[in-house]
Amino acid sequence: MPLISHTLAMLARQNRPFHLIALDNESTDGTLEEIRKYTDHIVTIPAGTYVPGPVLNRGIEEAAGYDSRIVFINSDCTPKDERWLERMLSGFTGPSVAAVFGRQIPRPDCTPLFAKDTEDTYGDGSKQQYWKHCFSMASSAIERSCWEDSPFRADIQYSEDIDWTWRARERGWQIVYAKESMVYHSHNYSWKAFRKRHYGEGKAEAAIFPWSFWEKTFIRYSLLPYGRQVLSDWKFAARSHSAATILYSPYIRMAQLIGRRAGFLSGLREARKDTTA
Repeated sequence: MPLISHTLAMLARQNRPFHLIALDNESTDGTLEEIRKYTDHIVTIPAGTYVPGPVLNRGIEEAAGYDSRIVFINSDCTPKDERWLERMLSGFTGPSVAAVFGRQIPRPDCTPLFAKDTEDTYGDGSKQQYWKHCFSMASSAIERSCWEDSPFRADIQYSEDIDWTWRARERGWQIVYAKESMVYHSHNYSWKAFRKRHYGEGKAEAAIFPWSFWEKTFIRYSLLPYGRQVLSDWKFAARSHSAATILYSPYIRMAQLIGRRAGFLSGLREARKDTTA
């Protein structure tokens, strides 16, 4: 609250019919009362038990008997217009499409560097080709038959969406970016929160992707990305005439480096334990 109220209001204005299923983690801030204005199909996830993969699986199970395409939207992802759903579904251009994800644009109150990160990740999609893999469940849709072959994993706390779509790609499915399907979604992280987020993502990356010896080194996995990111931030700061951004970038990117590296190493250790067990 109150972002979910804006999200639900915009969902109600979509130009395509849909059935709304809400998964509520025993919220106490008025969210549940807001949801009840729009749907009675509410699934309660007990407080303290939230793990993304099982929750997503439960939502899809609840959608049995409706459509083969299941659309996901986070409570703080507000559709930009009435055609968000239509444009999302238009990404299913053939039988081999497993999932479609939409564009996220920063909210007006988003700080410059985090707004830049959002635009870099999404935008026109041109930068996604340089990454190992890109996807976000926050505003997305999947094909049920692909999920039936391989549900979401229950043993990872972060990047369950990256894991699921990566495994789908490995089986020959396609992942589509629908840049015209837009939601407002962004976060202003503290240093500690940003480090924690990247710890989780680094740990998940270690478990999801194969890694060569060079790719696992501090220089390749951590130092070079840090340098590229700070340089990119400084170029952005020069264009926007922001001296504060020049000073802030090395500081906040260090949280990213430290958190991601620690999580990555933790994930590698766990993976070794699993192979030797």
